[in-house]
Amino acid sequence: MITSLNVDDQHRLVEAILRIDGMRVRRGREVLLAALERDLGHRLPFEHHDQDRLDVWALVDVLLNYPGAAHALVRELERFYKGSLSVAALGDLVRELIPEPWLDREARRELHQLITSLERFDPELTHLGRFPMLYRRAVGPAWPLLDREMRNLHDVVALLEEIPAGPDGVPPLLVFTDDLARYTAQPVAPAIQDWVRRQAVSHGLDDALRQRQNAQVEARARPEPSETYLIIACTPDALDPDRYLVTAWLQVDREPGSTLHSSDEAIPLSRVPELLEWLLTAESSVVGRPTPDLTVEFVLPRPLLGHPVEDSKIKVAGFEHRIGIKYPVVVRSLDRMRLAAVHHDWRRKWTALCGNSVDAPVCLVTQRGEFDQEELFSRLAEAPAVLALAFPPWAESDEPDEHWVGLLSGAPVMAWCRDGRDPARFAREVKDLLAADLMKLPRRTMELRRQALSGAGAGSGHLGLHLTLVFDDADRIPEPYVRLRPPA
Repeated sequence: MITSLNVDDQHRLVEAILRIDGMRVRRGREVLLAALERDLGHRLPFEHHDQDRLDVWALVDVLLNYPGAAHALVRELERFYKGSLSVAALGDLVRELIPEPWLDREARRELHQLITSLERFDPELTHLGRFPMLYRRAVGPAWPLLDREMRNLHDVVALLEEIPAGPDGVPPLLVFTDDLARYTAQPVAPAIQDWVRRQAVSHGLDDALRQRQNAQVEARARPEPSETYLIIACTPDALDPDRYLVTAWLQVDREPGSTLHSSDEAIPLSRVPELLEWLLTAESSVVGRPTPDLTVEFVLPRPLLGHPVEDSKIKVAGFEHRIGIKYPVVVRSLDRMRLAAVHHDWRRKWTALCGNSVDAPVCLVTQRGEFDQEELFSRLAEAPAVLALAFPPWAESDEPDEHWVGLLSGAPVMAWCRDGRDPARFAREVKDLLAADLMKLPRRTMELRRQALSGAGAGSGHLGLHLTLVFDDADRIPEPYVRLRPPA
């Protein structure tokens, strides 16, 4: 509910509506609802109930969810029942309980008509895939995530109109509609931009909006290409360690992520590929992402770090394949995200790696026990942001091992062979893999996985079939794991 009322106040509205002659029977309410929808410029998602009182209660629910709807109903009733004392009483109650909306009647009606035109030009609703990203950009990280049950843009606009302006003074509704016009290629886009401009001028926000637009233009002019990430987090269930609470986000560059899936039902690891298949082939935000490239990131607890997540298979139009040969697939540490004490070292090493991603120093460990743990930690503390190991982590032990020391040291990039490779062979193979720009390592690892299934050297012994890559961007910690900071 957008305008939140307590139960007593909602009952007061229901009683006031039922005192109006034409609203006591369903047929009268249907006529008034049709007139109200014409006034608003869009349909209302109202389902009738057999009992009159419950029907009016449901109507009030809808009115509260759409800014201006209750005030518009009063206007329509005043036209139908001029001089009615019961209509006047309802008007007084609406003004008492429901604040005047930010947009005036004509501006809101025009916006909803433009949205209807957009949906008419886009009958397949491909624009729905951009809802979460544009909403999150408009409201920022402090506001709730977009309700995944929202049916259309009319619902989103109704929600955004009730959210107050951010620090720059620009209401999220203007930010959202301005971005929507820029992202859509439909003929209605110029009309939406003109609507945004006129609203900004009428509310004295044209300078603030222009500054925001200029900042976005400068950001788009930067040479770095946009990156899109599908992030899958598996959190162990407190009651059953073999089951996991799975959450999925979509993130574009370093913008706030949009939650695609979150469930209180813990599932076994064997069901994660089923969720992956739905996300990669049917979820509108992923399928309609703004950039063609997509990196899949698994945020995993320590016992799962050695799991071959890149071998998860999905089926597209009857063809089944591993995700690791279609997308760059990397692993991130859930435990490190939760351990704020190591974030400073993690960020420092990531920043250093970004500044020197070519010929960055690599710490190579070819066998267990090659270094004392404190010696290894000291080596990693000096400079290396990259740790390569020829063997997998201990899966069944909570005791620190070389992999755990690497994570605690803040090393953002770690690569290891899951099958316990010959040290000399691993050193040679991993040296070739890490020789070029490390910022492109996820894509080179995908290419290595493809080579393992085709071409010279393909086969079960190929490193591409046994390599786990931790590529942990310290500048993109998902919001649930970012510690709240006091305002500046």
